[in-house]
Amino acid sequence: MKNIKFYIETIGCQMNVNDSDKMAEILSKRGCFRTEDMSQADIVIVNTCSVRFSAEHKAYSLLGRLKEQKDVNPNLIIGVAGCMAQYAAKEIKTRCKFVDFVLGARDIDLFCETISKYVPDNKEINQNRNENSEVFRYITIMRGCSNFCSYCIVPYVRGPEVSIDYNEILKEVKKACDDGIKEIILLGQNVNSYNYNGVNFTQLLQKISEIDKVKRIRFMTNHPKDLSDELIDEIATNTKICRHIHLPLQSGSNNILKAMNRKYTYEQYKTLYEKIKNKIPDINITSDIIIGFPGETDKDFQDTFNASRQLQFGGLFIFKYSPRPKTLAAKLKNTVSLETIKERHSLLLEDSNIISKKINEKYIDKTIEVLVERVNNNVAEARNSQNIKVFFDTKENLKGKTVNVKITKVLPNSMSGILQ
Repeated sequence: MKNIKFYIETIGCQMNVNDSDKMAEILSKRGCFRTEDMSQADIVIVNTCSVRFSAEHKAYSLLGRLKEQKDVNPNLIIGVAGCMAQYAAKEIKTRCKFVDFVLGARDIDLFCETISKYVPDNKEINQNRNENSEVFRYITIMRGCSNFCSYCIVPYVRGPEVSIDYNEILKEVKKACDDGIKEIILLGQNVNSYNYNGVNFTQLLQKISEIDKVKRIRFMTNHPKDLSDELIDEIATNTKICRHIHLPLQSGSNNILKAMNRKYTYEQYKTLYEKIKNKIPDINITSDIIIGFPGETDKDFQDTFNASRQLQFGGLFIFKYSPRPKTLAAKLKNTVSLETIKERHSLLLEDSNIISKKINEKYIDKTIEVLVERVNNNVAEARNSQNIKVFFDTKENLKGKTVNVKITKVLPNSMSGILQ
């Protein structure tokens, strides 16, 4: 049997990254070898996202290039997976007849059965991925979403919210630790609403923390309406949980928040934000903002701009609104011009970068603990508990090691320093 090479292009969020990892593991166990060169692959899987139009455009653009590759090599196997594959399967099959299989986000567990039609199970070769090369691992604790924010397609492509059996999660965590993983990152569209047989998210964190080999725990994403006092107290007292919370605001305007169906006001968000900061002074809170939602007025944007300045986020991810099929917002007439959206995006991004850099300046001349994720060309890329990237020079292979670094320079989204 020849060495079958596979390439996976992942578009979208960490949930997709995790799904891609699972597909890669299945292929590896069938004797396939991963390649980073798409042109050399025998199997190419495009794991798609549908949260924004730009992600779909990227997927179709890649599929266009793959058609040319398949014209040269008719034996090339091409698969499309993920959220876009869930709701646009018929369109993909019509536009891209050269695609061999389409597997939606809800059906990712069927990948083993699907790929067996193209890659036979090789009992003699069991070339698992090199688990020990990883430092952190994503573990999905729930699938789907039941919030139905008016701009979001996720509930339609991933289905209603379903929590995974905590016993299965604990098994996966233990396996990761046995593989040498240092940091566990728990994933869900809204981890705060996790509940399986009476075990809530805080209790799940406690169970994971009891595993001796677990060194660090992160999680995402949180919803402001469901983040409990119990969870805040757990983060404050549990030393294994990293000091970072990603808490999407989306808008500082109550009118827009209502239109988005976010189920909280800016004042409620601000109260929660301050409660977290007071209980956990060293916490880094990052957030998401959508610019150009249908009907967003100059005042609505100014409310968002003022909220960003008032709250002082450690990092802000700013997205231009993209209408998504099936969502309620897609039915709204958008009077905000593209030029205005670009202008507002630029203004907020520039200001938020100034804020983030100023916050990071508190680390100058301080020595902090970081976990090294990779080393390339004698430069280590690490991350501190607050989820800020830290770079430093080293000639040692420190990947997976926890070290101390004295910070000498800061940028809005990263820092650099000297190994101590």
